[in-house]
Amino acid sequence: MGGTNRRRQQRPSTPPGQPAPARVVKPKPQWRETFDSWGGVPVFGALAGGLVIIALLIYSNRAGSSVGTAAFAPFTRAEVNGRLAGKADAPVKIIEFADFQCPFCKQWTDNVEKQLLDEFVNTGRASIQYVSFAFLGEESKRAAQAAECAADQKRFWEYHDLLFARQGKENSGVFSAINLKKFGAELKGKYGDFDTAKFDECVDSGEKAGAIDAQTKQARDAGVQSTPSFIVNGASLSGVQPIDTFRQAIIAAETAAKK
Repeated sequence: MGGTNRRRQQRPSTPPGQPAPARVVKPKPQWRETFDSWGGVPVFGALAGGLVIIALLIYSNRAGSSVGTAAFAPFTRAEVNGRLAGKADAPVKIIEFADFQCPFCKQWTDNVEKQLLDEFVNTGRASIQYVSFAFLGEESKRAAQAAECAADQKRFWEYHDLLFARQGKENSGVFSAINLKKFGAELKGKYGDFDTAKFDECVDSGEKAGAIDAQTKQARDAGVQSTPSFIVNGASLSGVQPIDTFRQAIIAAETAAKK
């Protein structure tokens, strides 16, 4: 076969009849002796992992410095049932897809929702159902879960209004578990029957995670890609639409229902 032959490097051999030289083991430095005596890599690796977990928990539950300070004045809703406001058999059904951290959702809530409630929902012409599309981060999910915990005590909409009043910078700690429970205490200040112990336990347990995942899936299945988004009797609206846009959509839906 062609090619260049390369000489294989041979290790020095031990002369016949002579013992093989012993491998010299260098003594461990003192720090390594101490390190190994305390358990070595397995123990310190486990401790490091635990510290990382603790740090993440502290970070995710930090109080947050940009909590909104707007006065909490919940909107008047003539009839509510969980995440539904208005009569269940109202001829026009509005579905709202929103994220509690979304600044545009807050803008719509602050500037349009009250008019919609007063003109259409509280008069029986329409109902509105809130669906959480919690896509802006973990704080979105935690806030939505806390709202579901409040819904267990028939206070979803009051807590909904409070979350938007306290909204701050996204994922800055505003919707930490600590703050969400503080908001529950604030709710009790207005509604003495609100059980904060039960609410806090629900928030800490994470038991509503599945419900929020299901609502987020509902939004995605409906083709929602941004918040706020709305469906009015099957017709889609997106963005911070003015009350006139909702008037037109509701009147069109009422006209179609009469045909």
